[in-house]
Amino acid sequence: MHVAFYLLLAIGLLGTFDVLYFHLWRGRLQERPECQREVLWHTARHLIYALQFLWVSHVRFQGWALGLLAVLYAADIFVALGDVWEERDSRAFQGGVPRGEYFMHVVLSVLVGLYLMATFQTVWGDWLLPTGLRVDPPDVPVALRTLMTVMGVTALVVFVKDLARWLAFRRRPVAAPSRQPLLQRIVVEVLIPAPVEMVWERTQEPELHTAWDVRFTSIRYLPEADERGFHLMDYRTHLGFGLEIIGWGRYLANTPHVRSTFEFGSEDWRSLILRGRGVWLYERRPEGTFFKTVFDYRARYGVVGEVLDALLFRPVMRLGTEWGFETLRQWCAGDDHAPARGRSRWRFGLFVVARLLGRSPAPGAARSSPTSKPCGELVEVSS
Repeated sequence: MHVAFYLLLAIGLLGTFDVLYFHLWRGRLQERPECQREVLWHTARHLIYALQFLWVSHVRFQGWALGLLAVLYAADIFVALGDVWEERDSRAFQGGVPRGEYFMHVVLSVLVGLYLMATFQTVWGDWLLPTGLRVDPPDVPVALRTLMTVMGVTALVVFVKDLARWLAFRRRPVAAPSRQPLLQRIVVEVLIPAPVEMVWERTQEPELHTAWDVRFTSIRYLPEADERGFHLMDYRTHLGFGLEIIGWGRYLANTPHVRSTFEFGSEDWRSLILRGRGVWLYERRPEGTFFKTVFDYRARYGVVGEVLDALLFRPVMRLGTEWGFETLRQWCAGDDHAPARGRSRWRFGLFVVARLLGRSPAPGAARSSPTSKPCGELVEVSS
């Protein structure tokens, strides 16, 4: 395990320089509202590397316990991809990632690849041993093992402090009105080559809505209506393996072919969404219909829910909305096979991976907007 140890030690020391010099001193990322989602990815990485520093310097995993390492390294790869994806928007205000930091990332990527190969080669035979953990420090100088242990403990402390700082930053008022909220509203738009009447029908009728929207499996009106005559709607999403998420929605106001405002939520403990509000905007144009949505929501489960939402759920929800809008565009443009393709989970999964790896939307396709102007009846989600 000594080869993996030395590689991880080099990664840790270079990563520390990267954080202290490029992130904190030069970029001052933690002070910039537009960088807070990138800061959250970095915070998650502190925890992941803290665990690696501690286990590599002291512990050996055996048998099925190696599955824990597989989860840890899969999380490391996912966080790395998320960080790269976020950097484009986060650093745009500063002109992109500095060349020195970019070079540092290239070097670290090479070292991480070598480290993963060395670790895999070392632990592969341990699958055949009885499941469990045992203390088995690598054959390295005690001083270096002590240094890595201190790095692991320090990374844990930094993780806790950075997470507390991120939460405090997120909840404080935004000083400049031109700056975006730390967790931006989801804003997706598309120009559909079809009359607004068709777009309205295919977005307002529940059966037609679920034909293009991968986020929902079924939508149906419930019998009871409110004082304005709007019926409560039942939303369901099948996740597979018999798991189903149940939510609700209702209109707040409808102006046919122009605007539809709504609120939504879920009492299902498995749903990360607690309650939210949004708007659909329809604009008649010579080329067809400009269709746009703006929505936001509160996550349940307090701090844990907020972190999961920022790191995973909100990005997937944003991409799911893009995917659905693009399916709708193709369907309204005359492609009758678009709904079948849009309902394919594996196609959507490949789309998410491609976007995480930096692929941009095709010209004319649905896309997320990084900014959103206030939209009349769209109000903030109350607590």
